Amino acid sequence: MFESTVIESRKRKVGIQRLLTLPVSIALHVIVILAIVIGAIWSVSFPTNSPAQVAQYSMAASPPPPPPPPPPPPKASPQPVVKTVEVPKNIQELAPTIVPEKVQPMTTPSTSTSSGVEGGVEGGVEGGVVGGVVGGVMTDTAPKIEAPLRVGGDVKAPVVINRVEPVYPEVARKARISGIVIVECIIDKQGNVTNVQVLKPLPFGLDQAAVDAVRRWKFKPGTLNGAPVDVIFNLTVNFKLN
Repeated sequence: MFESTVIESRKRKVGIQRLLTLPVSIALHVIVILAIVIGAIWSVSFPTNSPAQVAQYSMAASPPPPPPPPPPPPKASPQPVVKTVEVPKNIQELAPTIVPEKVQPMTTPSTSTSSGVEGGVEGGVEGGVVGGVVGGVMTDTAPKIEAPLRVGGDVKAPVVINRVEPVYPEVARKARISGIVIVECIIDKQGNVTNVQVLKPLPFGLDQAAVDAVRRWKFKPGTLNGAPVDVIFNLTVNFKLN
């Protein structure tokens, strides 16, 4: 009976210990974890300033940039060399002591190679004519115009003096051909007709009859500034049937 009582009491103690072991271990773990967390938080030091103030302090603490290099020294300007002039000691003895009564003018050498000719005038040219006019006299040195000119401007047209009527070819008369023939010719300084060329012909020998007729015409020659010149002129010959 006593043994059974002891065994039961032991069973009860063992059961109570088993029930208390788990909560106690959990509590101890929690306490240890809390102690570690609190110790870690306690050891961290939090900044008392704001991030902007911390950035401002860090920027202010940066070292200043190095100063720029000094400018190069200016080049020394060359100093002018002053030459000393030696004054002769006997300068008073070199000065003239007597003033001349008359000063001779200085003569300049003449640049002209010729001394002129007797009877010439001042300002004339070498090789001129004695008694001529200073500057010369304008003469008509323009070259004479030989080529024939066309009427117009200062060129006056020639005027017919003697007109010869053409011979009407019989073949053209029978064929009842009529009209005008235009020729180009040169009227020379004597009023003669030369170098006749047909510009507008007619058939049956009418153009040749016109050429033969105008070659016998006589003109008062054309003029240029009053002088007779060769002139290129057009002539018209009219053929009419009676």
